[in-house]
Amino acid sequence: MTRTLRALLLLLLAGLVLGPAQVAVAHDSLVGTTPSDGSTVQAAPESLTLTFTGAIATVGAQVVVRAAGGAGDDLVDGPPQISGAEVVQPLAPLEPGAYDVLWRVTSQDGHPISGELLFTVAGTGGDASTEPTASAEDTATPEVTVTAEATTTGATGAATTETAPATTPATTTTATAGDGDGIPRWAWLVLGLAVLGLLMLLGTTWSRRRR
Repeated sequence: MTRTLRALLLLLLAGLVLGPAQVAVAHDSLVGTTPSDGSTVQAAPESLTLTFTGAIATVGAQVVVRAAGGAGDDLVDGPPQISGAEVVQPLAPLEPGAYDVLWRVTSQDGHPISGELLFTVAGTGGDASTEPTASAEDTATPEVTVTAEATTTGATGAATTETAPATTPATTTTATAGDGDGIPRWAWLVLGLAVLGLLMLLGTTWSRRRR
C-alpha cells in the first residue's frame, strides 16, 4: 500500500509541475509571410499568406490591408481562408504603392495573437525585389513621384529636380500572445490530491511505527 501511495504522489507532483509549463509554451507565433515584411514586389499580389508555428483556429481570424498610413478602404476580397498553420487572405486589385497589413488570429491554445507588416507594390517601373531593403530610402512609387518631384532653377539657370525620399518601411511588430495565463483550476485540483496523498502516506507510516 505504501509503495502505491508513493507512486501516485510522484505522478501527481509531476503533473503539477509540468502542466503549467506546457500551457505557457502553447502559444503559436508568426514565422513567415508572402509577400514578406518590408519587401517590394513587381506585380500586385492576389492574396496575402501568413504562416504560423501551429494550426490556427477557424474562427476569429481577421486581416486588414490599407494604403500605408491607414488611409483609404480595406483592400481585402472576402474573409481569410484558414488551412492548418496557414492563413490566406484574398486581396482586391492593388495599385502601385506601400501597404500596411494588420492581422489578428486565434492560436491553437485559444488565445488571440496579432501583429502587423508592410510591403510595397512597385508597378511596371519599379525595381522588383522579394527581400526587405536595408536602405534608409526606398524607391518612390509612380504616384508619389508625380506629387513629390519639383523642378527648381539653380543659380546657374540649370533646371534641377528634387525628389522627396519615401518613408522608411516600418518595423514589423511581432505577434504577441493574449492575456497572461493564471494557474488553471485543474492545477489546484492536482495540488489538493497531492496534499491528500501525502497526508495518507504519513498516516500509514505513523500507524506502522506505533505497531
